[in-house]
Amino acid sequence: MAFFTKVDYSRQLKQKAGTTATLSGSTQIYENFSVVTPTSSTFIAPSGCACFSCSTGATLIVGDYSATSASCNVTITSFSGATGITQVLAINQIPISPLSGGTGSYYLTGSSLQIALDTLMDSNAMAGEVALLIDEKGNVVRTASSSLRYKKDLREVEPNRYKDMVRQINPYFFKYIKGGHKGFGLIAEELDRLGYRELVIYDSQGRPDNIDYRLLAVALLRIIKDLPTSNIETPTPFIPTEEDNITKVITDDYTTNGEYLLIVTKECKITLNSINDKKIKIKSLSSLTVSPDKGLIDNKWESIELDGDSCVEFVFVKDLGYWVIVSSDGIKNS
Repeated sequence: MAFFTKVDYSRQLKQKAGTTATLSGSTQIYENFSVVTPTSSTFIAPSGCACFSCSTGATLIVGDYSATSASCNVTITSFSGATGITQVLAINQIPISPLSGGTGSYYLTGSSLQIALDTLMDSNAMAGEVALLIDEKGNVVRTASSSLRYKKDLREVEPNRYKDMVRQINPYFFKYIKGGHKGFGLIAEELDRLGYRELVIYDSQGRPDNIDYRLLAVALLRIIKDLPTSNIETPTPFIPTEEDNITKVITDDYTTNGEYLLIVTKECKITLNSINDKKIKIKSLSSLTVSPDKGLIDNKWESIELDGDSCVEFVFVKDLGYWVIVSSDGIKNS
């Protein structure tokens, strides 16, 4: 049967620098556990933990410490900033005074976490990575998954849900009250007021606190999908083909206008129109004259004459700038 004893230290317990204190068994320390900077020498416990004095403040080192490289696994360092005391938890590197850049450097008023870049895992070699966030209470949390395995009650976003959002919301330049550095973005209260609550992150008191900019991109996809395609479609120019079989019977002088086949029944003059036509067949049941609107036919003739029961196919070649005969039957003379 186990027995437990309770020791009440009514006075302050101190450990002299350079000596070792060993707590055996299972030790529980209630209230506060303080590490005080030694005034002269470094104190290193057998476990490899060390507390030493430095110009930036007191540092508690967790894990093996190398005096030659000044490296350790984890350090917790207190920095005295311009506006207060900041605590830095550094992993695999010497803690650096928490500065923020911009036009000038200044101390942050909060604590920070620093991780050596060369010790981070390579995300390109990993599968299933997720982004991490810090919630209002300081907890490190993973972001929501996009897989259907984690979702139910799917309901498509209704059409026109965000049709007015682009005109309603305003991006702003601003300066943060804490720290004073400049920023650019949206205002959470504005999106909340406009009713886009699914894009707003709220604090524990239900106040708009942040904007989920990742979901803002999804909302923009809905806007693009709702765009009226009928107003932005470019009309396709009509190019007659044999399948269209646009045929017109001609009895008087005529200028071609997009037909595939002209059938001329009475003597007249036909003018080839290179603006609306690139290819046309002319079947003559009577004598007629064919003239081009520009250049010479085959770069030789100002016009050609067809007798009855003849057929000629003309093609306008843009690179040449004139009409050519690609097939013929019954050209009388030129």
